[in-house]
Amino acid sequence: MSGLPVLVDAQSLVAGVAGTGTATYARGLLGALAKVPDLSVRAVCGPGASLPDGIGPVTVQRRSSRPRALVMENALRLPLEVQRSRGPGSVFHNLSYHAVPGLRTPWVQTLHDVIPLAYPSPDLAALRSRWRRFAPRYRRASAVIAVSRHAADEGIAHLGLRPDRVHVAPHGVDPAFRPGPGPQDPPYLLVVGEFGRRKGFAEAFAVIDALAEEGLPHRLVVVGWDHGTGALARLRASTRDPSRIELRSLVPDLVPLYQGAAALLMTSHYEGFGLPALEAMACGVPVVAYDNTALSEIAGPAASMVPDGDVAAMTAAVGQILRTPTLADELRQRGLAHASAFTWERSAALHAEVYRSAANR
Repeated sequence: MSGLPVLVDAQSLVAGVAGTGTATYARGLLGALAKVPDLSVRAVCGPGASLPDGIGPVTVQRRSSRPRALVMENALRLPLEVQRSRGPGSVFHNLSYHAVPGLRTPWVQTLHDVIPLAYPSPDLAALRSRWRRFAPRYRRASAVIAVSRHAADEGIAHLGLRPDRVHVAPHGVDPAFRPGPGPQDPPYLLVVGEFGRRKGFAEAFAVIDALAEEGLPHRLVVVGWDHGTGALARLRASTRDPSRIELRSLVPDLVPLYQGAAALLMTSHYEGFGLPALEAMACGVPVVAYDNTALSEIAGPAASMVPDGDVAAMTAAVGQILRTPTLADELRQRGLAHASAFTWERSAALHAEVYRSAANR
């Protein structure tokens, strides 16, 4: 291969974390970058990682298995591994939240969000302390790629990033997310996301309780994970009818679940992007979301948006969709058109512009 050499950290593409948002980002971006003619892309990854065609591996080993220890090991080893593997004039791109110390420029850093700094939740205290140590590292990057305009603005405000070094490149939606046969019987609503106070799971559960009181038969399917704490199960047990809520952990294929849902609920109070909203729209599923942070930007043009934290308003919006086929169809059509603009090819082209600029700087 010829062209600008780019080395991308794709350690998320290993068994065990392959269903996370960072892994989705790495897989979609690398697949599209492989088709950019003036780039020569390789990926830093663990043994056996599944890489898209056209992406060569730079294999690294990690001994740690515990998340905190793994972060520390990676911070120590990655700068040396990158330096040994990169050629003259090559650009390194770190996709992870953890901006490691000691990286040499040209180096591009992705900014997903600054939730621990911007969202005042006690369950984020440990991460908040860690993020305060991250801030100077982000400022040392040649360029920062933010996944949304909202994330970019928050990075400038909370991390002290130079505006001229922050570039917005939204995620894409994999073509596998496409319309299916439609809502399944028995009918269900869907929630997708990692457990945390900001995600509003309790409010989603309150919505399904209220809809049941109104006589609607819908269940709630939750695809989420709580890092083994059991908090999500305890929250489910506190609802009026736990049998109406089905908890699932990470699933290998979300497409059928999206396709069969009557609607997707986005009860999160803070998102740096909000990819489940776009994935649902691409599957022809109406989305009801709180009007806040990046959700206003990413989902807002095609979703049913309600005031942040207003359970009654979300219940009313969902109920109207479920009872009004014409409204549901209108949201499906708007969602399909909106999601079609978010492609990994477009995202890769924006990333490539940043790589070229960083290399020239």
